[in-house]
Amino acid sequence: MDNQTALIGGGMLVVLVLGFFYIFRGKGEFSLKTLFGSAKAKGENPPPAKTVASGVKIKEAEAGGDLTAHSSSEGGVELEKTKAKGGIKATHTPGASPPKV
Repeated sequence: MDNQTALIGGGMLVVLVLGFFYIFRGKGEFSLKTLFGSAKAKGENPPPAKTVASGVKIKEAEAGGDLTAHSSSEGGVELEKTKAKGGIKATHTPGASPPKV
């Protein structure tokens, strides 16, 4: 086997390994045995974290008076287990400026 054939074969193996990891982006394991020896590869490329929509989230809150929550982003307003001696007001107006209190 001459040098040119070995170079072409090696290049094809590199393309094969790169294609493998491109297709299986989350986790990948690769093992290859050739005339030149063996190669093993393990790879992990987790996808980027999903962006969480911004907004107002209140969990387990107690207020001595009124409780007001306003979101002007796409995320909205989420209230869980909230208590207030006064009123509870939650507003969502995407793209608007916050109301003046």
